[in-house]
Amino acid sequence: MADSKVVDFAKAGEKHRAERSHKDKEEKVEEMRKRFEGALPTKKTPVKDFLRKKKAKKKR
Repeated sequence: MADSKVVDFAKAGEKHRAERSHKDKEEKVEEMRKRFEGALPTKKTPVKDFLRKKKAKKKR
């Protein structure tokens, strides 16, 4: 008899790990947003510009 509430721990662990990782990244970006807002209040998207520049630098 198969139980329909059986949880595959590998899938569940990956799901929770991904959620936690996403939450951590959002917190970091929010912290950066606050810092950049104080430093560059006139720039429209300072965090996005910074991250794009950083990513482009990594690819070189």
